[in-house]
Amino acid sequence: MKRLFAYGGCVMIGIAAGWFFGYTRPVARQQRELLAQYENAKEILHMMDAQMTNTASELPDLLTAMKRNDRDVAMVGLRGIEILDRGDVAGAKKYLAYWIGSYYRVYHTAGDTNLIARIERAASTNAVIAAEIMKKTASWK
Repeated sequence: MKRLFAYGGCVMIGIAAGWFFGYTRPVARQQRELLAQYENAKEILHMMDAQMTNTASELPDLLTAMKRNDRDVAMVGLRGIEILDRGDVAGAKKYLAYWIGSYYRVYHTAGDTNLIARIERAASTNAVIAAEIMKKTASWK
């Protein structure tokens, strides 16, 4: 009978030790790693905890906006390729120049300065882009 209790006690201690070292330790290690990643992101982004929480709550909206933007870019690219496949190179240039001019018209003072500079360089050598930029900026005056 004593041996039965001793064996039973050893089995229980073994199960408890296995659970402790096999489950709780990896979970705790994973939590420490996640906390370290969170702290690292907070340090890189120079944010406080409240700002990180606000950013996390806005993430679904940001992802939706990114998805919509990516879809729009894909639609523009697809339409440009369809026009090129018809053999209408001039039409494709005019179509794509419209989108370039649209960006330039809206963001020429507050947009990506590298992209604005590239558009202006392209306009200096491409008459279609130059005409689109002049037409759009002239209509704003």
